[in-house]
Amino acid sequence: MNFVHEFKPKFIEAGLFAHPELLEEVTKVNKQIHELAPLLNSPTVKDAVTVKSSDEKVPVDVMVKRLDGTTYVFAVSMRDAPAKANLELKGIPEKATAEVIGGDRKIEVSGGKFDDQFQGYEVKLFKIH
Repeated sequence: MNFVHEFKPKFIEAGLFAHPELLEEVTKVNKQIHELAPLLNSPTVKDAVTVKSSDEKVPVDVMVKRLDGTTYVFAVSMRDAPAKANLELKGIPEKATAEVIGGDRKIEVSGGKFDDQFQGYEVKLFKIH
């Protein structure tokens, strides 16, 4: 059961339902988590990616999963500042495409490497094929 309390300006136990814009976003995230459940529950592939940030004060953290022959990279900027991330993957074809899930954008991957720009605390999921 999901709930979000609101304490101010007054107490509303199910405060999430009093804010349609928040409910809409939480509903979208919940749907995406359900869709990604098989992937999220699959083993994490260790040492499959290295990432370098354009700003050493703004690290980008990553996690790699593989499911049904497809590689997925979860990436997040760990600070409230922009940075460009250079990702290098092992175990993928020489030429591939990184599809930004939910972003309607594709990035060419060459030699297992690609770059992408991150805003502060931005989360991205890449499907590599």
